[in-house]
Amino acid sequence: QEGAGRADRGRCAEILAGCGMTGLYGTAAVLALLSATHAASRLRRDRSLMVAASVLCMLALSAALMLTAATPALLQARPSHPAVAWAACALGLLATWAFLGVLAAVIGDTGGLLTFLAIPVLGAVSAGLLQLALAHAARGAGSLSGFPAVAAQLVLLACYCPALCRIAALAWRCARRIPVRHIDFGMRAVASAAVAELFLILAWSAAVIVAASGRPVPEPEIAGVAVAQGIAIILFIAGATVTAWFPALEFFSRQGRMWGAYWRLHPLWAVLSRAAPDVQLPPQPGTRFNARYRLHRRVIEIRDAELALRPYWNREIAGQAADAARSARLPADRRDAVVEAAGIVTALDARTRGAPAHHDDTPADRAGPVLQNDLGAETARLILVSRAIRRSPIVHSFGIRPGPA
Repeated sequence: QEGAGRADRGRCAEILAGCGMTGLYGTAAVLALLSATHAASRLRRDRSLMVAASVLCMLALSAALMLTAATPALLQARPSHPAVAWAACALGLLATWAFLGVLAAVIGDTGGLLTFLAIPVLGAVSAGLLQLALAHAARGAGSLSGFPAVAAQLVLLACYCPALCRIAALAWRCARRIPVRHIDFGMRAVASAAVAELFLILAWSAAVIVAASGRPVPEPEIAGVAVAQGIAIILFIAGATVTAWFPALEFFSRQGRMWGAYWRLHPLWAVLSRAAPDVQLPPQPGTRFNARYRLHRRVIEIRDAELALRPYWNREIAGQAADAARSARLPADRRDAVVEAAGIVTALDARTRGAPAHHDDTPADRAGPVLQNDLGAETARLILVSRAIRRSPIVHSFGIRPGPA
């Protein structure tokens, strides 16, 4: 019973490991397929051989990864499903050499693109013929049945090495030559993934040879190599397609920052809009999800409310706040924010108490910083003011609290 229990636990662990590999390589396959779809959309505008090679590269890589995800037994060192293993290796080899051709065309070597595509085809055909010939010879001589598959796999793995070395070198050159931050990052990721994949293929080849000799290969090491290969492939896809996904990532990041700033300004806007409700602009149709418009409108409303409170500004309080901020050795931007926050809360208090306003032609001078016409700079300044109203002990030391936001 104890032995049966260990066997059951071993089978459960194997099933879980297979599911994990399927998920990892399936994710990589989906990413490669999405990249192929994006590259295919460019063929309508640019029917060049380089774009077609990009589509071929990602389609071949996606197919190889799908085969691996559907057949986790391919990730074992011992020969398993020889035909499927040959197909997966051949497709991966085609993707590697096709990407090398694309990368060479990027740096100006456009004459050898067809050669780069011919090499993996010849390698795959040679490995397939070798596997068939050795399988026929093994049946006639009674040799080990797994030897033909091992030999063909080693031939295919050997064809990867020169391509990966060249990809790493060209990607590094592109990273140094193209002065664009995200392209530099992507090419460095491609170079790193190519170097990692080169060493992993060498380790995998060694494991295949050890397993073919009849000696046991530790399964954790094989699983570690398989996981590392999956991660390296995902890094490679991300780096190779950085020009496709980085603009979208930058857009969503910018939208997120603007929405975040919009809500961070809400406490200040709520306090000021209650004191001066007339500054609230009417909503415009079609702008509910326009982050930049809503942030811009919120900044305008805050500045208009500050302008409405300007006749109640107390220069003496602002001067005391400035002296306290200097004594606390606050940075210049935080010091200006504290001064402005103190002026706002005292002006709100004066208006609430019905204190007389300055109705002359030259209202009380504004002690805070100069207003910015740049939306980003003005938003950052007002966020500091809002934080000072809520958290600054200097502002709170005047014994005045704004109402709840």
